[in-house]
Order: sequence, then structure tokens, then C-alpha cells
Amino acid sequence: MSTTWRQRVLERNRAANARFFADQGSEHRSEDAYEEELRRHWLEAVRHYDPAAQLQEELVVRLRGEAADRGALDFRIGNALLKPLREGVSASARKDVELELTGISRGSTVLHVRPNVPEIVSDTNENLGVIDSSITDPAMRDFLKLVDAAEKEQDVRRWERIVPGLNGVVEALDKFDLSMEMRWFSLDGTVRSSHLSRRGKDYVRSLQNTEVQKTRMGITGRITELRESGVVKIKTGASKTSPAYEIRVNPEGLIGMHLELGMTVSFVVEVSRKTDMLGNARSTDYRFLRVSDGQKKLFDE
Repeated sequence: MSTTWRQRVLERNRAANARFFADQGSEHRSEDAYEEELRRHWLEAVRHYDPAAQLQEELVVRLRGEAADRGALDFRIGNALLKPLREGVSASARKDVELELTGISRGSTVLHVRPNVPEIVSDTNENLGVIDSSITDPAMRDFLKLVDAAEKEQDVRRWERIVPGLNGVVEALDKFDLSMEMRWFSLDGTVRSSHLSRRGKDYVRSLQNTEVQKTRMGITGRITELRESGVVKIKTGASKTSPAYEIRVNPEGLIGMHLELGMTVSFVVEVSRKTDMLGNARSTDYRFLRVSDGQKKLFDE
């Protein structure tokens, strides 16, 4: 039973299903819950005859927007969207996960994506049966949780390492003015969905906004580089791993300081640190303010 066939059946019988559940006096379950139950019942029935039978993992991505109305995939959209999607899932898995496009169907444009080689963990003890798992499954579930949190404008810091992948997905969707729905079908029959509308995309973009924090600090070390553009590079220790700082100085003032390579100096600098909404430092600049009190006499001479 293919995913596309099941989806068509659900769409065709949506009204009838709603009436049936209303007559039963119970709430109509979500499509994910209904689909999940079908998959698990199917797996249970098939394993009665073949204990090693397994379902397939699949990610179904539905694109909505004028560029996707024809039910065909523009190569530019595919290239822009699938690469950051793979990078996000790989970051979640902490391991390279290869995804491949296995089909395109109509209904806007629907992409069918599967892991290239699912790494299935099966217990060798026949008494325990088959344990359905893969590296891709928890990674994909986390990615969908991140998408769902972004759509609801919630805190996404717990998925911080995979946010760059989502940033790339949003950039691709923005480029072609698209929204996106995702459904993940796991090996164990679980079905999970999330979607990304204009609201979610706006929130993801807002996470990249930066604010500047300014502080002061003292830097003491040996000058290893001087540039006429007004940069003094200071290394704070003899070890190769010792921190080094590029300090910006007014070019006219730099000439008057008579600095030399190898000279030991002690500066007070202003540190301007740009951080995004997740608290990540995007850039850090150091600007010369004055020499430290203990070196003033040296520079006066």
C-alpha cells in the first residue's frame, strides 16, 4: 500500500470518516493518528507470515505556492531545498545522512524523499523479534519538532545545532515564495507532521537578527603583525595555541605610536560582540582605546 494511494483514499473519504466517528460518539482522530494505526496494523499482519517484514521510511514534502502549482519540480527549487534539508538532518543525527528523491506527485508539488541506505538495527535474537530503528528516524523527528516549534514561535534552543539547516530551507522557500508541509513515516509505523507557513518563516528569519554588546578588556602580548590600514595583531603567549587578537587602531594614530614587530604592549580595548537571538556570537571586533597605565610613560618617551 503506497503512501500516495493511502493519501488519496483519506482525502476521498474525509467527509464519510467524519460522519462515522461522529456516530460512534468519539472524536475524529488526526490524519497522522489514523495513518499510523493503519501502518502498524499492516505491519503486525504481515509479520504474522514474515517475522522479518519491515515498513519503509519516507519523508513527504508538500510545497504550496504559485511556483509549485503545476505539480512539477523546478530544478532550482530542488537544488535550493534538498541540500539544507539533508544538512539539517545530518546535524541532528551527528552523522552524514544521505537523502534521495524517489518520486514527485501532484497536489501542488509533493516530494517523496528517503534515506539512501537506512541503517536498520535488528536484534539477532529471534525470540525478541525485529527491532525497528535507524539513524535517520530520531534525526528526522527532531527536525520536524524544530519546524513545529518555529511555526508556533517557541524557544528552539534545544535544537540549536540543526537551526542552520532550517535557515537554509527557509531561504529556499522564500526565494520561490513557497510554504511547506512535511510528513515523516517511520519504520515502526509512526507518522509525524509539521508545516512551515509565512509565520514560521518570519520567526526563523528573526532568529538571525543581531544585537551589539560592548565591553572593555585589557590585552597584553607581543606584536606579530602591523598593517597600514590600522590593525595591530597581538599574540598573548609563546605557545602556538595562545590567543591572538586583531585590534583596530586609527591609521593616523597608529603611525604616531611608533610600534614595532616583536614589541610587548598592553592595551585597553573596546570589545564589540554581535550575537543573534539564540545567543551565538556572529562577529567580535576589538578597537583600541588607550595604552594601559603601566605603559603610558613608555609611549610618552
